[in-house]
Amino acid sequence: MQKLKHTVKGTLACATLLRAEYHVATLKMTYRSFDEHHQTTNLKMISIGTHRLSFSISGPQRAPNEPLVVVIPGSGDVASSYTAVEPIVAQFARIFLYDRSGLGNSERGPGRPLAVTSARELHKLLEVTKQPPPFILAAHSYGGLIAREFYHLYSDEVVGMAFCDTATERHLEFFQVPDPNIAAVLGNLKMAMVTGLRLDAKLSRDEWRQRAIDIARGDETAQAEANEDAVKEICRSLGEKKQIDRQVMGNKPLSLITCNSAREYERIYAAGIEAGNGTEAQQRSFRKLLDRWDSFTEELSLYQMRLSSNTQYLYLPDCGHNIQLTRPEAVAEGIRWVVSQTKGNGDASRL
Repeated sequence: MQKLKHTVKGTLACATLLRAEYHVATLKMTYRSFDEHHQTTNLKMISIGTHRLSFSISGPQRAPNEPLVVVIPGSGDVASSYTAVEPIVAQFARIFLYDRSGLGNSERGPGRPLAVTSARELHKLLEVTKQPPPFILAAHSYGGLIAREFYHLYSDEVVGMAFCDTATERHLEFFQVPDPNIAAVLGNLKMAMVTGLRLDAKLSRDEWRQRAIDIARGDETAQAEANEDAVKEICRSLGEKKQIDRQVMGNKPLSLITCNSAREYERIYAAGIEAGNGTEAQQRSFRKLLDRWDSFTEELSLYQMRLSSNTQYLYLPDCGHNIQLTRPEAVAEGIRWVVSQTKGNGDASRL
């Protein structure tokens, strides 16, 4: 992944490249310390016409044209996953958390849980909660697909985006969704324990328990979001918009953080092999994927950075995919950079 830094520097002259080693030391000084037991997000319910969604808003009141940070979680994920992120961001920006239809505390909607549907429902939620633009979209994983559909529909309302290990329309070129080989090797092992996620997460015991409850409520919707046919449709729909080729964001700020997801899957592979899970063919296929994982990640990171001519890139070699749980300060840093870039540019159409 070190190669990526040099490659991007040579091809994207406007990109600001940040070294993870620098941020490990400086992020601790950037933010005031916050209590280990974070204040639980106070979610409210409101109707968007067809059903009710849960949301919360925190942070300083916005002045005219100041952006609202809108967090879009990954597939099957919920607002309570951002319990550690919220108080950091709320120190410098207004932050909006919510549960998508059928996830967490939100009711199921009438339509299929596709990215474009989620984007429209999010916009309606912002309208009924009286949250005017401009918006900064802070997305993780699958949430990146929703953010880009939102941008396609309402680009004049978005002043920047902060992405963390986000999926792209090219995801299926590299990965199976779901991957039967990974599932077979994982077997009955608990992923959060095997990967060290529970140990590394910056959530209290009660916060972790609440998150687990919220995620369990949306199991059916989570499976629908990750359905192979749905993912194919989502990727095809987004790909047809040619956002990368057109560099649709212009010079609006885009922060991209890439995590070392391969590290987690290496741990799954090792534990699964030790447990004797999966057939030899499934184990070989999993191993082959791991051997190519870094090159896939590099290519997709470069690809996403072409959305804008004004980008910041950060690679975290010591962080797995669930950065919102394990490195909340890094998530906040990406958002803060985007906020700083939008100062004096509250009208998104002028960027």
